[in-house]
Amino acid sequence: MKIKIKIVRMSFALWLVCALAVAAAPDPQAAGPAGTDKVYFAIEINGVVCGYSESSEILLQQEGKGLIQQETSVWVMLSLLGSEFNSEIKVKAFLDVETRRLLQADTLIDQGGNKMTFELKLKDKEITLSSSLRGEAKKIALTPGLVIGSDELFQRLKKEFSEKKAVAASCDSLDILEEEIQKLDFKKIGAEKLELAGKTFQAMIIEGVNAKTGLKTRYWLAPDYDTFIQYEVSNRKVYLSDRRVVDRIKVSNMDAAFFTKTNVAISDVQAITYMKLQARLEPTGVTLRSVDLNVPGQKFSGTVKGNLIEGIFEIEHAKYDGKNAPPFPPPFQNDSQLKKYLEPDRFIEANDPVLVNKAQEITAGSADSWQAAVRLGKWVAENIGYAIPGGGAARKTYDMRAGECGGHSMLLAAFCRAVGIPARVVFGAMYAPNFGGGFGQHGWNEIYMGQAGWIPVDATAFETDFLDSGHIRITELRSATANAFNGREIKVLDHRLVNAGVAGSAEFAPYLGKFSNLQGGRSFTVLEKEGNLALDVPQRMVLPFSKEDGQGRWICKIAPHLYLVFKKDGKGRAQEMALHQVAALPRKTPAETAGPNIPAELAPYTGKYFFAAANADMTVLVQDGRLAVYDPTDKTTARLQPPGDDGGRPDEYGKATIYFEKDAQGNVTGMKIDMVDPFRRGELASAIIEKAIAAGGLEAGLKQYPLLK
Repeated sequence: MKIKIKIVRMSFALWLVCALAVAAAPDPQAAGPAGTDKVYFAIEINGVVCGYSESSEILLQQEGKGLIQQETSVWVMLSLLGSEFNSEIKVKAFLDVETRRLLQADTLIDQGGNKMTFELKLKDKEITLSSSLRGEAKKIALTPGLVIGSDELFQRLKKEFSEKKAVAASCDSLDILEEEIQKLDFKKIGAEKLELAGKTFQAMIIEGVNAKTGLKTRYWLAPDYDTFIQYEVSNRKVYLSDRRVVDRIKVSNMDAAFFTKTNVAISDVQAITYMKLQARLEPTGVTLRSVDLNVPGQKFSGTVKGNLIEGIFEIEHAKYDGKNAPPFPPPFQNDSQLKKYLEPDRFIEANDPVLVNKAQEITAGSADSWQAAVRLGKWVAENIGYAIPGGGAARKTYDMRAGECGGHSMLLAAFCRAVGIPARVVFGAMYAPNFGGGFGQHGWNEIYMGQAGWIPVDATAFETDFLDSGHIRITELRSATANAFNGREIKVLDHRLVNAGVAGSAEFAPYLGKFSNLQGGRSFTVLEKEGNLALDVPQRMVLPFSKEDGQGRWICKIAPHLYLVFKKDGKGRAQEMALHQVAALPRKTPAETAGPNIPAELAPYTGKYFFAAANADMTVLVQDGRLAVYDPTDKTTARLQPPGDDGGRPDEYGKATIYFEKDAQGNVTGMKIDMVDPFRRGELASAIIEKAIAAGGLEAGLKQYPLLK
């Protein structure tokens, strides 16, 4: 088995970042070669053309009225923190032929294998919205002047700014993804001559601001064309193109958009007890005031102008000890101020029977609400892996057993609400050791504990009963699609760690030095940092590890699915290092039926198990009377040995050990794969790797020094 597991659990919800579908009327000249009936738009993110949309329309007659059938496909290629994934959007829509109002739309969004569907229907002055994220449809009354869809928005702005010569205008618009009506304010800010798709346009530039989220979008409107020829929002630009854009797209790296580098490198993130920061930020998703940034554990002094934040943050979170915690179950059901933090929504399905039952199981017998909340957070931290993109909503994150920080936070909020504990998701950034240190866009939870107020925790970062002081809180999460941290500049002026000043420990000395793996062409350095044994992953980060646990394991503090095991020589010096990475895979299909080729004792383990990090199904089968695992990522099958004393089943190559998980009734519900990469001490191995790579490969080095294989 060849499995690549990510070693950092940091990032904010990424789903729908590519929801950039552009509706356009067909124009053979703009679309490309003569005779084509499709219109193409290029999608550019961070200056890289990473996607495109193609649209087509046909005119239909329905009940004696003209109707436009419009089909749009969007394809985008992205990477974030080492994960690459494609996003695809398909929309089939029907529009009023006169107003180009959206009457019906079916949308499929597939982001890295995570699929979501959205439906809109307008009938009898009522809008019905359905999605795979909601169990029941939502109905919204059609109000006078409401704009539905980008085509009708174009018609409205063209009339106001081109025909009426207005300099400002406003309208109410239906946000289909948020399922609500939002006010948009527009103003003309200039004009520009554009060369797009072989044509010249004289366009006016109109800036729109969402009154709820503060999100700004710029539109380029050419009076002689039937749709926007270009628009920009955040780090994204969409503009009219031709068929050739399909062959020009490349992967756009989103790291810079979600991660702001800073001037201080800290490996033990959980040890941060105080930070003073000078920051320049411009978040979207909420309209802010300076007072909104002053909350328990965080002080801000500076200015907030049009969501541009400039000033000083001082962050110091005290750990809550559970004193005076509410009883469990808590008495908050009739508190009107807490009502919305106990109710389900599209992403926090607190009334889902599966989530309710699991939350009740986890919290059974809790002494108080704090103990119950910590148990829920611990379950999420230990059982939900990290994947970009993740499950997004709580139930899907639970089913996938994987998600980014948004998925972790939505699930913990749903668990808490399911047992009567008020919980919410907040949004901002957290310090992470990536790329020498910086602040990554992030989400976490606040849980209400009565007299103690809202207590912050971060299950994604394994901070289930506290929050480190490297978190910059912007606001409570109000929009699942518009929130962005947008860190422009962050400088650490001062910081403190809980173990600052700890002297070097002699117990670390036998392990320090460089270890190499020739097969993978990697060298890591074991060092001491901030009072911890640490692993330097070149050009990525330095990871801190807790002290040896008595079983020979050194477990990573910020990513406990990683651990180290060392083998020492006769003098007590570590000569070999094994890097273990553990992935949890939920069961996806039922077991096969026992038969002539499948012994009854092995049948319960067979079937498919979903590996979110690779977006692939691992298949457990029976081969030659033994369990085996088929890995589709490298198309190999590894037979498993009988279980050891700990229940683990090593594979025949010594590369991984499989542990099957069972519920209280003994049913197999999932499996964990403990992958191991061996490393050997020595500068020699490292030198071979460096020289071999420089010479074009590892083969020469391996042949010259076969004992290092």
